[in-house]
Amino acid sequence: MITLNDCKAFCTVDSATVARVARHERLPEILAIACAQSRVSKARRLNARQPILPVSVAALTQRLAA
Repeated sequence: MITLNDCKAFCTVDSATVARVARHERLPEILAIACAQSRVSKARRLNARQPILPVSVAALTQRLAA
């Protein structure tokens, strides 16, 4: 059986953020942990889709002209 302490240990979100989510969403702590972790994971996935080294239009134009 997974306990509240197990969930806290696996969660990468700090306890202050979990407390804010619990208050704002009116959730028990264990559900707030899951909700906060889900939001952080989603944000990381969205940020991972951005290019690592964005190429400017000017740099791309210079490369094509050469």
